[in-house]
Amino acid sequence: MTGGAIFVECLKAQGVEVIFGLPGNHLDTVYEALYKNQDSIRHYVTRHEGGAAFMADGYARATGDVGVCMTVPGPGSNNAAIGICEAWTACSPVLLITGQNPSYLAQKDPRKSFHGLDQQAAFAPMTKHIEIVRRVDQIPDAVNRAFSALRSGRPGPVLMELATDALQADADLPIPSRNNGVQTMASSEDIEAAMALISSSERPLIVSGGGINHTRATEELLEFAHLLDAPVAMTGMGKGAVPEDSPYSIGLFRDGVAQAAMKVSDLIIAIGTRFTYRDTGNWSLQIPQPLIHIEADVSEIQKEYSATVGIGANPKLVLQQLNDALGGEKLTCGWGEDLQQLRSQFTSIEPPRILKEMRDIMPRDAILSVDVNITGYGALPHFPTYSAGSFIFSGISVAMGIGLTAAIGAQVAYPDRKVVALSGDGGFLMTSPDLATAVMYDLPIVTLVMNDNQYTSIERGQLRRFGKRIGVELVNPDFVQFAESFGAIGLRVEDMDDFRPTLEKVLALDKPVVIEVIK
Repeated sequence: MTGGAIFVECLKAQGVEVIFGLPGNHLDTVYEALYKNQDSIRHYVTRHEGGAAFMADGYARATGDVGVCMTVPGPGSNNAAIGICEAWTACSPVLLITGQNPSYLAQKDPRKSFHGLDQQAAFAPMTKHIEIVRRVDQIPDAVNRAFSALRSGRPGPVLMELATDALQADADLPIPSRNNGVQTMASSEDIEAAMALISSSERPLIVSGGGINHTRATEELLEFAHLLDAPVAMTGMGKGAVPEDSPYSIGLFRDGVAQAAMKVSDLIIAIGTRFTYRDTGNWSLQIPQPLIHIEADVSEIQKEYSATVGIGANPKLVLQQLNDALGGEKLTCGWGEDLQQLRSQFTSIEPPRILKEMRDIMPRDAILSVDVNITGYGALPHFPTYSAGSFIFSGISVAMGIGLTAAIGAQVAYPDRKVVALSGDGGFLMTSPDLATAVMYDLPIVTLVMNDNQYTSIERGQLRRFGKRIGVELVNPDFVQFAESFGAIGLRVEDMDDFRPTLEKVLALDKPVVIEVIK
């Protein structure tokens, strides 16, 4: 087999079923093998490499497993960098596969080479692991190490660079079996220390982060909350970790209800969170002691806040250990009716009309992919979600353009679920060429474009700071005609009374739809 065929066999062994990418000469042997393996791995061609990376990220977040994108080196991988940077900040297991010039050119100045770029240097700050393959015999072990990194500990993106001569060489090599990574459990001493604090606590507050989504530990978390009779507040990246109609959910950690609960709590149990700037007000938030911090990335323990007990291990496994230690016996905690009052405060918050109508209409298991826009900002606290991977947004790097493209990745992952993208006019146009991808593959995504002909969030900041605005006005196309020119359905809502029936109608369709909502 060629190195390209060996590489594809290795991907198949790792359970890869989908690749988003743009073909190019560097990767011809890989594409030749993909052509012969179309029943095993589906390839989705995209219109921009940044879109391909966002799609892989959307696929990864929706499924909890690895999302894969593939580009040529240089301009291709560089275009993908926005999605890889997003995956880095969001801790998504995204594999970026890229080609490279023949290995004998490795010592040449990349600035003078075809598609030249020192990709290892370029991607080192935004990847968890990098594999540089220059010989065909390196391919199996490199793939094995890459997937070990992708599936071990806290996830993050990985780069694999493949030299053309390695892909073109013939070899007969063993294919490694699926690598599920290494997941660490807590030590018995850590469990004992945590249990000592839990047993003496009367009002524990659980803070659930993205690590619960990554490890799909909702069931274990809900059991833990039940045994402690404790409220659960989610970080931004942890949204979806518990159903928001659960009797233990009190919304987002940074919002008023959770902050009020924290003030009267006598123990904070933070699980799978890194305490990002967004959840802590740029780390100005004072988190009371004692604090139990459970996080897969050991380096995060004690980094932002001092932990009385810090456990660097897989959140799902640690929750199983704690639940076992509790022995199924519900603790007598001090929240009592106060927990019901917290729930009442949380559920009494009135959401914006458009978000309420979206939630009323969309199925419970629908996936919402939120781009960077004013309406989307409100979706984080005001659009309830009920499962891990059902709410996708750029919560840390705040990367415009993720809405449509991540929705494509999620729809590919779950063709039978409804997927809606919520975008602004600015963010939508950044990756709108990939509407053609949705049309090409009959992906029935509904994209809502909030059109106010400006970068509204930026405008508001300018008005607050100096009372004027500059560089925020936009000239937009006719979005209805724009969508129709791709072969999608285009609709416009100018009166909010028409929004609900319009969305109800298009959710029953089986084609990509763009709804322009005039703001």
